[in-house]
Amino acid sequence: MLRMLVYCLSLAAIALMLSACSAIELRERMARGTATAAGPAAEAQATVTALGATAESLAAVGTEWAPTLRALETAAALPASSAAPVATAAAFNSAEAVVYGSVPVDSDRLNTIAALAFDASGDLLVSTRAGEIYRLSDADADGLADESRLIFADEEEALRHVAGIFWRGESIIALNGGRLSRLDDSDGDGVYDRVTPLAEALPAEETALLASNGIVEAPDGRLFSVDIKSGEILRIILRE
Repeated sequence: MLRMLVYCLSLAAIALMLSACSAIELRERMARGTATAAGPAAEAQATVTALGATAESLAAVGTEWAPTLRALETAAALPASSAAPVATAAAFNSAEAVVYGSVPVDSDRLNTIAALAFDASGDLLVSTRAGEIYRLSDADADGLADESRLIFADEEEALRHVAGIFWRGESIIALNGGRLSRLDDSDGDGVYDRVTPLAEALPAEETALLASNGIVEAPDGRLFSVDIKSGEILRIILRE
């Protein structure tokens, strides 16, 4: 906007200079008595010619100004913008827990809830340590899940000792027993029926409770986990 304003002012200065030069030229000619033998009529004609040239110059400048002036008028009609401060989370003095939903668990076989994630639609994915994965959805948007659907039963025990899950594309990626596995819904029925191993020894599993615990995906796609026995933070690098 500043550049446009400077440009307009420059054009205005040029136009004024052209007009001023024509007027000065006429005054000087009249002062020197430069009228030709034809007398006042010739001098008048010269004056008309000079003024006509000035008018043409101003008209050309006006034509060139037109788009800039329209742009300035449009910009002036817009509401003034201001840099709004970055929104921060509101402070709170208390909190409460409500039951959003539930899934079946069995503590006798360590089939307790192990990981949470969200899919692309915003539904909550819940995985148990034994490898069962449920999708909890809030269809009526009342803040509570109204459906809990089993979307992976792990009948073949492909996902034992789940420690973390996250959503990638249309797949669920699971960290299970020191392994990384991808779950896919091959027929599109909402139930995941195919498990593809991606990597192993991340780190090597010792027991169900001392394997890698948790996995998180950074905004740039990097993956991080931990070795809860050693206290090491692990970055998981996927290779083709």
